[in-house]
Amino acid sequence: MTKALFAVIVVALAVAALMLPVLPAPEPAPGAAVDLPAVAVCPVEEGGGRATTIAVASTQSGTGRVSAFVGGAMAGSVPFETGSGAITVPASDLAAVGVVTGLVELPGPEAAAASLMVGTDSVGHESCVRSAEPLTLLSGGDTTGDREFEIHLMNPYSGEATVDLTVRSESGIESASQLRGIAVPSRSSVIVDMDEVLPGRESLAVAIDVTSGSVTAAGRLLSSGGIAIWNAVSPGQDWFLPIPSGGVDRVYISTGVGDDVEYQLDLYGPEGLVEAFDQGMVPARGSVAVDVAAAATAEAVAFRVVSTQPVGVFLRHEGEDGLALTSGSTVTASRWLLPGAGMAGGSGRIVVLNAGLEDATATITAYGRETVVKGPPVRAGTVLEFASISDGASAYTVTGEGLLVPMWVTTTGTATSYAGGVPLIDE
Repeated sequence: MTKALFAVIVVALAVAALMLPVLPAPEPAPGAAVDLPAVAVCPVEEGGGRATTIAVASTQSGTGRVSAFVGGAMAGSVPFETGSGAITVPASDLAAVGVVTGLVELPGPEAAAASLMVGTDSVGHESCVRSAEPLTLLSGGDTTGDREFEIHLMNPYSGEATVDLTVRSESGIESASQLRGIAVPSRSSVIVDMDEVLPGRESLAVAIDVTSGSVTAAGRLLSSGGIAIWNAVSPGQDWFLPIPSGGVDRVYISTGVGDDVEYQLDLYGPEGLVEAFDQGMVPARGSVAVDVAAAATAEAVAFRVVSTQPVGVFLRHEGEDGLALTSGSTVTASRWLLPGAGMAGGSGRIVVLNAGLEDATATITAYGRETVVKGPPVRAGTVLEFASISDGASAYTVTGEGLLVPMWVTTTGTATSYAGGVPLIDE
């Protein structure tokens, strides 16, 4: 073959190659579908004048198990079967003593669990966490006066975990060595006593960074006014907070990012949505406490918080009727479970926000007495409060068209607790 002919062939091949269609780069095949275990992690305290009951609510029949873990081992375990309804398991049945980790294996995605802590003059109520996130936020606690503020780090899993706490108070970023490299052994709990580490702080914004393993966290605030338990939350940029009639002291907005964050707080009042009821700046890795007493009316209201970067939003009430803390919701849904609602006695209320643009009808179902009430329409952008509809209930469901967000309120005369619902997301 002559050099000239070879050159012609090479050029022809190159031209042909340019005329071929360009194929997309190969992509990795999608991984096989994995069904994540339907579990929930619950704070448990048994003894010291308080007792815990784990409540499970489900819209589907199935079996499950409640277990307690302490010191690297299972203290006790109780199997259950829900039917379509609710069951309760006292922590005393789990041989649990002290502050320990509870783990609920749920019958499926249409189920949820909650912890209910009851003392002589106190009630704490909070839903159990369905997933362990690498970064969560916790705000609303303090260590002034007779306060006892604890962070409960829970690891019911098989591997050890390590946690760093970044804490900002009114003094700035705290540098206590006890906040770094906290080891949480497998199937165990660790209590971080903020009164010992950072006494006398009026404001504490905590970012919980899980550097290895898996951990869920909850706050516990004790005072002469009772006990409050509330979950650390994954940060988000859009939050909803129903507010019961008669009130709330403050809304806390906190962030774990290294920059100041702008926020706007909108009010869903009796006359509809009031935009920019309050607005301001959250300091880097800190929090702000918004005094919302002016919005507390004889009727229930709600807040929406939007921000330029992810934040956590919490609600705190303290008065003669007790102490309560809970987080907001980043989710609106048409179906909700309220596990444990109605168990503490006293009077109960369900506060329902309709965050949508159309009126919605909310149907309340009580588990335990099987009472069903279809309420009047909840007007778009407003809040409706339902009195307790069934004595002896151990859970409720809230269903209806629209973008709903509910909250359960317990008032016993000496104690108050707030607990948000657990959304059931339609596929």
